[in-house]
Amino acid sequence: MVDPLTQTDLRQSSSLLNPGESVSTFSLKILIADDTPINVKQLEVVAARLGHRTVVAYDGAAALAAFQAEAPDLVFMDIMMPGMDGISAVRKIRELPAEKWTPIIFYSALDRMQDIVSGLEAGGDDYLAKPASTQLLKAKINSYARQIALQSKLQDYAEELARWREDSEEQTRLGAHVMARLTDAAGLRDPMLRSFNLPAETFSGDLLCAARAPGDVLNLLLADAAGHGLAAALSAMPLTQAFYSMTAKGFPLASIAEELNRKLKAILPADRFVAATLASVDVRNRTVEVWNGGNPDALFLNVHGEVAMRWPSRHPPLGILPESVFSGVSETVVFQEPGDLILSSDGLTEAENQAGAWLGINGVIDLLGGSRETDARFKGLLDGVDQHLQGEPARDDISCLMVAVPIERRREFRFSAPKLINQSQFAEWRLDLSYSAQELRYIDVVPAVLGLATQLQALKEHQGALFLVLSELFNNALDHGLLGLDSITKSWIGGFEIYMQQRAERLARLTEGRIDLSFLLHQDEARAVLDISLNDSGPGFDFNSRLGDQAALSESNDQVFGRGIGLVRSLCDQVIYSGTGNKVWCRYVVSDLVQDQVGASADLTGL
Repeated sequence: MVDPLTQTDLRQSSSLLNPGESVSTFSLKILIADDTPINVKQLEVVAARLGHRTVVAYDGAAALAAFQAEAPDLVFMDIMMPGMDGISAVRKIRELPAEKWTPIIFYSALDRMQDIVSGLEAGGDDYLAKPASTQLLKAKINSYARQIALQSKLQDYAEELARWREDSEEQTRLGAHVMARLTDAAGLRDPMLRSFNLPAETFSGDLLCAARAPGDVLNLLLADAAGHGLAAALSAMPLTQAFYSMTAKGFPLASIAEELNRKLKAILPADRFVAATLASVDVRNRTVEVWNGGNPDALFLNVHGEVAMRWPSRHPPLGILPESVFSGVSETVVFQEPGDLILSSDGLTEAENQAGAWLGINGVIDLLGGSRETDARFKGLLDGVDQHLQGEPARDDISCLMVAVPIERRREFRFSAPKLINQSQFAEWRLDLSYSAQELRYIDVVPAVLGLATQLQALKEHQGALFLVLSELFNNALDHGLLGLDSITKSWIGGFEIYMQQRAERLARLTEGRIDLSFLLHQDEARAVLDISLNDSGPGFDFNSRLGDQAALSESNDQVFGRGIGLVRSLCDQVIYSGTGNKVWCRYVVSDLVQDQVGASADLTGL
């Protein structure tokens, strides 16, 4: 259709757009669909002056094809064209799949209301009646250029967010995998243990760890990093390796706490810290030891649901204090009845219901005290937390460790039969060590020595038994030989705490004395044996009387001291005290030695 736009009007429109005039800096690709060359020329000139590119189609079918091929940013569509008209072309364009919004302006000489409505209903975004002034065309293009520029920015933001989401999902997947490997240790599946960890987000800032020490003691760690989510999880993650490795080597709880604090203090920023509860459950000696730094009270509930023991936080969280002023001093108590040890994060006690009321430590005790059995208590606590939250998400990570602590008669330790050693591959090994008073004050001797000895393949599988033997002999020499402690103190009310306090004080003041240790792995007839000698510079003790009392002590189920020598004798082939009782020698059978089989391949895992 010929549009009544004169050449004068076209020249006037060109002169209005001077080269120096400000135009949009966002370049568009504009599709012009019109069968009248002069109309096409007008739009091309205006678009060019504004810095945009144009694509031309002279009928509806060509416009549809150009739209698919060129993906324009803006469309000017005439209605009356040969073949397919503009209305039909727009309908087909709007049926195409689209990744972006492309505005379509009907530019037609038809100016009846019915025509305008038909164009907009077909999928048009705007309608201009011909002839339109150059100023109006310029304003329309600039207006849509701004909208399209905004759309482009929004699309860029959406794509960037999508990439961030993909990266976040990959980091989440990797983080979850690493956290699962670090925390899902066999210790958390210990038959004495029940636990739950309910994260407020994808990641939990609460960390639960459990592992058996060489003396069959169960060590526990419940850590609650500041905040929640991935940042909190990363803060707590460094604790796992130190906890598991030090537990496996038999380090005491105080040393573990000190190392965890040192590690976090070295790597965390000043505004990050980790509340933690460390616990050690020794069923054989009937003791529970707890170090609590910033977590809710650790509880020991008896079978009647009563709080028999309680360990409030007496230390700041890990990662705050420097090594020079940090204290790893723990609290140890003797339990005389079975019960459950409960450790929790503040997410449990501070869990809010819809009214904003906290569950509180008393609420936790009420939920636990409603049952006598561990499993029922555990389920009651979980159900109670769920009911308290009333279906609302928790504001913080909620975690709990529950340990069923039994009362048992002193168990005889039974270890798996050691592997036989080929005689031709057996070699003697000797280790002599001497510790002065100064060294005894700061070195954890038993795990240090055990770490050296169990590097030998022949002794590695004996780590548990050797830990018990060595720790009993060494602690007797240090506590009674050099520090002059009396084990009868442990039988008093609160005596274990008093004994450990006296031990720490006297050890800190120790200036004289030494303990010498000697190990000899050798062949005795057809056996591989380890001879252990230990001498201390103390006055000794009446070992003949003590050895004579072992039978009575082993039968006393309530005795909390004096069993050590009996335990050593049960694990060793021979135990001999000499001198004034300050010298002890024992022989531990490692394995039988066997002759090599003819033609058998060499065992390269021997000594």
